[in-house]
Amino acid sequence: MIYCYLVLLSTIIVSNALIQTTPRQCNTIRRHNSISTATSSTALYQWNNNKKTTQSQTTSINGSSVDLFKTLELKDEALMQAQTAVSSLESALESAVTNLENLQQQLQMQVIQLEEDLDNTKDELGSTQLELEATKAELQNTQEELAQSLEEINQLELALQSSELAAQRAAELEVTIQEMKDRGFSDENTVPVNLTPVKKDATDKPWLIFAGNQKVLPVLNEWIAIKGTNEGEVQISGKVTNHPSIPDGDAIVTSPLMDADQAVEKKIVTTLSGSKYRLGIAMTMPASDSASQQITSQKKTKKKPQSLVNARSSITLPDLSGNTLGNGKYLLAGEATSSINGRSYIQTAYRASPLGKAVGDPLAIKYSSNTEAMKREVANYQKVERALKRGSFIKRVEFLPLAGSEMPDKSAIVMERGVADVKAFMPKVGGKLEGELLMDCALTALRCVEALHSVRLVWNDLKTENFVVIEDQKGGVSFKGIDLESAMPVKNAPVDYTPEACPPEFATSFLDGEAESFSLEYSYDVWSFGMFLYEISTGRGFFDGISAQRITEQLPTFEPNLIKVTDPLLSDIISQCLSPNPKDRPSLSRIFKHPYFADSQKNPFDFLFGQ
Repeated sequence: MIYCYLVLLSTIIVSNALIQTTPRQCNTIRRHNSISTATSSTALYQWNNNKKTTQSQTTSINGSSVDLFKTLELKDEALMQAQTAVSSLESALESAVTNLENLQQQLQMQVIQLEEDLDNTKDELGSTQLELEATKAELQNTQEELAQSLEEINQLELALQSSELAAQRAAELEVTIQEMKDRGFSDENTVPVNLTPVKKDATDKPWLIFAGNQKVLPVLNEWIAIKGTNEGEVQISGKVTNHPSIPDGDAIVTSPLMDADQAVEKKIVTTLSGSKYRLGIAMTMPASDSASQQITSQKKTKKKPQSLVNARSSITLPDLSGNTLGNGKYLLAGEATSSINGRSYIQTAYRASPLGKAVGDPLAIKYSSNTEAMKREVANYQKVERALKRGSFIKRVEFLPLAGSEMPDKSAIVMERGVADVKAFMPKVGGKLEGELLMDCALTALRCVEALHSVRLVWNDLKTENFVVIEDQKGGVSFKGIDLESAMPVKNAPVDYTPEACPPEFATSFLDGEAESFSLEYSYDVWSFGMFLYEISTGRGFFDGISAQRITEQLPTFEPNLIKVTDPLLSDIISQCLSPNPKDRPSLSRIFKHPYFADSQKNPFDFLFGQ
């Protein structure tokens, strides 16, 4: 195609050159013709006079005619060449047009094919979307079925627990009947046992109030006898079951016993208030391998140092149960302990070696079917860990969104293992904390609350059960916070509550049926901290032995009696924290600056970094 265009262009240039030359030659011919015509006319008149001149002119005319013919021949040849070039150009153009038409047809065919492909793709996408919607619907149905299955599993677990509890009651009843036979039914402490099981209301409310009116003899397990407030008094601290108003597994401290000699396993004890308890398995306290510690008071008083002979908080480590978690990654040991609210379980565990042997220090695993609560707890831990003020919380090892094939419906948190919580630890050191133990525990709790508030979280579950004792190799102890499942952002509503730790304003809201719209404030935790200080310094909570419902009813008009708090500075800060009006409670910075805490901090900047 390009070659044709070049030939055509060359031809046109030559043609133009020839055409531009021909007019000049024609003008010469016309000039010669004019001269010849004039000469001819003159010759006619002068023919006879000058024949020789006529012949000369005739010769000139003949020469001009020859030039004209040659010029015309050149013109014809140029025109023929031009026509040939035009014909070639026309052929080239026709060929180009033909090629363009063919190309256009091909493009049209491709467009038509693309349109068909696009229509087919749209149809396929429509079909795929319908299939996705159908799959989504099936997935939702599967999730609903799974949720229903999990609910059925939970019900079966509850039924299994009820069966185990019934078996335990049957065994206890058998022991009681045997004792009654041995005593000839004459023991004054023997009381009728109501075999009717306790009926508990089931509800989806997170702040379930346990209630029951049946007269069932409560049983205390993992119990220990502790000194009472007055000289010679003995009380029992342990975990209660079968109580008509206190949830199973709650740790309580009884009123002083009428007869301390009856504090023996499988015996029934009566308190001065008239309550009766059957004593189950007592808590074991192995002797310490380390030397005794002398812990002095943080105040320079005349009081003698507190001697902690055999005050270790550790208990005998349980044996491996043969069960695993995390697809064999962890070996479980001992029995699982239910939390107070019954929604999760805690169990000792060890890392498993490639050969399936227990390696490393013992760990604690918390597992629950309430995956959302477990995720919230881990997220709360992570918020605190990223903050400048980190407090002193338990060290997490791993979070398992799926606890493994062993418990596919549960999530698990693997963490550092504490040897006891503070409530269970106090009976081992004389029933309460004193001196540096008291100060360390109080500051640990205060720094944990400060860490949560720094990331705009309200704990709303600060209590002695949520602090564990960590023992080092030399027998020293420290305290760490646990269980951030209930922590919620400030201004949000709580997801659950502990009556002993909640302030009067929440109790009022709860009694008015407005608990779900209650707005959490930082002052909530300040009240809980005041209750915490009172319990660790006296060994007893204000509401020990009182049902959750009665606590909630008494809180709106509660007035703390701090006569048992002997330290005036400590009594003052507790009184401020327990102000009925939330606006009157001190901020955390004011608490840190209070004389009770200000003089005890070795480094005033420690609390900034959670040390």
